[in-house]
Amino acid sequence: MANLTVWLAVQHGDADCYNVIGRTRKATQEQLDARPDGNRFDAPRKVVIQYKDAFDLFDWVTSEGGGRHVSL
Repeated sequence: MANLTVWLAVQHGDADCYNVIGRTRKATQEQLDARPDGNRFDAPRKVVIQYKDAFDLFDWVTSEGGGRHVSL
């Protein structure tokens, strides 16, 4: 299996499909700082996604219940 490491800032409330992601903690924090509602998000956390192949990764990030909605 391959790994993809991302940084995830989870939005408070019901709109968790709008979580912020980035390659680094700094990049994710910069996105939060640029948002007027940046205080509605948790601090960025490191998330490792394990996938079998490119299609498996594509399916994971685009399917409902996958992608930016990660239980931490």
